[in-house]
Amino acid sequence: MSSTLILLPHTASTNLTLSEQHPAPFTGCGTAVATFHQTAGRGQRGNTWVSEPGKNIHYSLLYRPENIPSNNQFILSEAVSLVARNLLGEQADDVVIKWPNDLYCKGQKMGGILIENQLKGGVVEQSIIGIGLNINQINFPAFQPEATSLALATGKTVDLETLVNRLHQQLCKSLDNLSFEKAEDIQRFYLNNLYRRDGF
Repeated sequence: MSSTLILLPHTASTNLTLSEQHPAPFTGCGTAVATFHQTAGRGQRGNTWVSEPGKNIHYSLLYRPENIPSNNQFILSEAVSLVARNLLGEQADDVVIKWPNDLYCKGQKMGGILIENQLKGGVVEQSIIGIGLNINQINFPAFQPEATSLALATGKTVDLETLVNRLHQQLCKSLDNLSFEKAEDIQRFYLNNLYRRDGF
């Protein structure tokens, strides 16, 4: 199944939008949805993801791996975090991963990832991979000084549609090549890009 990216004018939550779909059986990357106006985004541990309309990327992908054991599901988080880090790192310096899957730039949060796995028979049957990235927003009144964006880090605005298409292409390419033969390499790259990895 080839993966399609659907751009929505607005939605409450891209993860929720995908969770309501019941596509025919497939493996690999399925449908992805993205919006630049999300009204009820969710983060880790029930936190709310707040974003100024038209400024940032909210993206979710429906993914069905061929063989990821439930006790090794963190490899998926590592792989997705690396794709998002590398995408932002193409334009901004010092982008790192804050364990387990937040994206930081110079000590401030630039993005976050929420992966919701469905397990069956000891394997990951399906995942909804949600990624939120602060791109062109420059004011975070409720979250400063904790939050930042690509625009704040670089002084430039970015075309959101171009960037979300790059995210989709790079993520699907990475997941299509995901295998446990590469698990050690993925973990090494993940650890090398961790926030404060050299601290106690």
